[in-house]
Amino acid sequence: MKYSPSSDNSLLYGKNHFIYKTEESDDRIDIFLKSSVHSCKCPFCGVESSDLHATYERTLQDVPIRCKPTYVHANVFKYNCVNAECSQKVFMEPLPFASASQVRTDSLNALVLAVAMFMSNEGASTVLSLMGVTISNDTIQRLYDRIEFKDDPDVEAVGIDDVATRKAQTYATAIYDMKDHHMIALLEGRDGASLKEWLKCHKKIRMVARDRASAYASAINEVLPECTQVADRFHLMQNLLDRMKEIFKNELPSTIFIRDGVVLDKAPKKETREKAFDEKRLEGISYDNSPPIDENGTEIKFKSKKRDLNSTKYKKFACSRKKNSN
Repeated sequence: MKYSPSSDNSLLYGKNHFIYKTEESDDRIDIFLKSSVHSCKCPFCGVESSDLHATYERTLQDVPIRCKPTYVHANVFKYNCVNAECSQKVFMEPLPFASASQVRTDSLNALVLAVAMFMSNEGASTVLSLMGVTISNDTIQRLYDRIEFKDDPDVEAVGIDDVATRKAQTYATAIYDMKDHHMIALLEGRDGASLKEWLKCHKKIRMVARDRASAYASAINEVLPECTQVADRFHLMQNLLDRMKEIFKNELPSTIFIRDGVVLDKAPKKETREKAFDEKRLEGISYDNSPPIDENGTEIKFKSKKRDLNSTKYKKFACSRKKNSN
């Protein structure tokens, strides 16, 4: 299958790159693309250059298609910097969907981290392999190790909450920028000590959305007494539900009886009914009640195993059951 340069795939690989060929086999899909522009700005001096130095092919693993491993082969240009004062003589064309020296696209890395967030690295590697992603558990860990949180000393509104880095054992304090809700800091512990030191370097904060932990409230009051503290939506809803449970518990009886859509003042009288067998269910059923016979035509007698509940064996079983139930 071939695509013309006018094919619109900007959603996948950016507006400056187009797919010119695809190949599909039983076990993989290959996508070939190249740049539609022939000039680029030097990342060091910012001067645009169209002086082509060379081309090379970058192969990156992408999000799988139809559960098949998918690879992107990008024809990347190298340019000579035309600025004589620039120390960089040759620079590479950047790819909008993958950083330099990366062997996976950004979208695939996001998929890997999203899956690994809810399971172990080994489990995520197995699940991803079923989806068509070839990645080891060690590579997933390296992706986690490369995650960086960029702090903003000029932030004015933040959200603070505790998170478990190891459930029921190790906790940390997560701080988010309220503008776009991205994480800007992950502090050790949740006792407020690390939060105090962090707040001392962020004096421009005017509002904090936090949980109900008193340690966070004390740290904020001590370092930023003029800061407005509000409860986040989750904990406001949690407070409301807790209060409603208390009201319902005091006002409503422990047991409510309803019959035919009507609430009864007391428990209805139990009625015992004998359920008759519906003989119509037997209609149309072919049932052979003749005794079974062997290959010689002799009737096979049913052997019933009699149980002696007073035997030593059954008394031992009864004793064991009674002991386990206690």
